[in-house]
Amino acid sequence: MHQNEDRPDRGGEAAPAAATVEYAGKSTDQPQNVGERARTPFFVLEGEQYLPTKASRGYWSDDSINGRLIGGLIGFALEQAFGEPEFVPARFCVDLLRLPPRKPLRVETKLVRAGGRLKLADAELFADDVLIARGSCLFLRRSAATDAPTWHTPAWDAPPPDEVLTEERSLPQWELRPIPPEARAMQRPPSAAARADGAEFAAAVNRPVLGALTPFDARQAWIRETRELVGGYAHTPFTRIAAVADFASPLANSSESSIDFINTDITLYLHRLPATEWLGFDLVKHHASDGIAIGECWLYDEAGALGTVTVAALAQRRR
Repeated sequence: MHQNEDRPDRGGEAAPAAATVEYAGKSTDQPQNVGERARTPFFVLEGEQYLPTKASRGYWSDDSINGRLIGGLIGFALEQAFGEPEFVPARFCVDLLRLPPRKPLRVETKLVRAGGRLKLADAELFADDVLIARGSCLFLRRSAATDAPTWHTPAWDAPPPDEVLTEERSLPQWELRPIPPEARAMQRPPSAAARADGAEFAAAVNRPVLGALTPFDARQAWIRETRELVGGYAHTPFTRIAAVADFASPLANSSESSIDFINTDITLYLHRLPATEWLGFDLVKHHASDGIAIGECWLYDEAGALGTVTVAALAQRRR
């Protein structure tokens, strides 16, 4: 079972002053950093339980937790328990088994394999002893590059985050800066293809979530976190990307009028950890049939390519 006391993450510094935070059920005092973007965290750690604050509310139900935060919390627990500087979390998988209720959560972690060049660890997330999600992380040891160079994917030809504007409606969750369609290297059709039978598409049943990113040729953006995931614990490079990886689902699975798929997993591949706060998402793939969809985004930071994130989703007819 994950124990925070075993892996302190404040660099030996004293904890910040306490602040009162509202969460599902009561109020509690918890350490909170004070700074330009300091806000209520998504979770407060109390013993072995993660208490969701009001900021964690999900899209699909007011009594749920935002699914991206489940991935972030599992990543946080695995890194706290097994992360080491010489290892990179090269593959991080999360299975979203149930809609997460806005209740206290606990995470149990287990080391599956510890070798000289790799470590594999599992995690299970529970609410009221009900399994809500599970995850795994494959940590690979850093080493010298090979002598013979291999082909690399071309660099992302996108403007840096300081050259694009913030979408103000995104700020309660994170800071989102959509990249204009004309800056896209790989162009996409401006609208959905018509149905072969000529029938009209069904009316939207779930409210849209993408704002300026709604047009199909506009789905690339910079994102950075504006809240702590767990109160009193600064984001690490890994928790930053673990907590936003789920954004690949609405980016891939939204129509131009609504989001009609709910993702059942997140699979993140990284060849290195982010070096900057800003993380870039570029939608590169989406396929769907029989109510099942898959989507893929390429990931970047301001220094270059990081990896990929893929999601599998089910059709969700109504919210």
